[in-house]
Amino acid sequence: MAHIPAPNRMKSFDIPHKGLRNVLAQLNHLAGSTDFTDTKSVEKLLKTGRDLFHMLTEHAEIEDTVLLAALEQRSPGAGQPNSDEHTVIEAQQARLEQMLENLTELALRGERDDALAQEFYFDLNRFHSAYLLHMLGEEEETQKLLWEHFSDAELLEMTKQAIARVKPDEMLLWVHYAAPAMDHAGRLDWMRGMKAGAPEVFFKQALETLQSALPTADYVRLEQELSGL
Repeated sequence: MAHIPAPNRMKSFDIPHKGLRNVLAQLNHLAGSTDFTDTKSVEKLLKTGRDLFHMLTEHAEIEDTVLLAALEQRSPGAGQPNSDEHTVIEAQQARLEQMLENLTELALRGERDDALAQEFYFDLNRFHSAYLLHMLGEEEETQKLLWEHFSDAELLEMTKQAIARVKPDEMLLWVHYAAPAMDHAGRLDWMRGMKAGAPEVFFKQALETLQSALPTADYVRLEQELSGL
């Protein structure tokens, strides 16, 4: 894959992909370390998995209906490889979702299925590896096509369209997973934009989410700079 040639331009996949990388890594870790005799551990695995699968579904839908749809209009056929990959990913994801539900349902009833736990762990690892490559392809190849066919102003408008499709509670999920995976400057820019454009009540919820997700020192620094201190 080619290296990104214009790092100073708007990156359409940066924030959501950082969130997805974070939650994927967390679920992968939990799939291998969960004590299936411990209810809290099982519930954490289940919640993290449901978070991941919800985010994957939402992200693919937004890419297909906003970014790739716009790209198809400017360059017919250019977005088809990504859409085809999404179809394959959807099938793999559905299998993992069902395995996770079955595995955790058994565990919460006090039953163990070590074979299913191992199968889920290995299949999740295969999915994790393939999805990392999928995201890299979007960040390098698809992003390059978007830069060729759209101005940054047009890409910003697409981002606004994408954000408009995300419900407030779902956006908090993205904040929870994406913010800790970003550097301070990126986090600050994201939150400044959110502070300027979102209702005050929602922004307070976003700050509460950040406070629980970030190390204390990182949150304090962010809060101070957002407050102009």
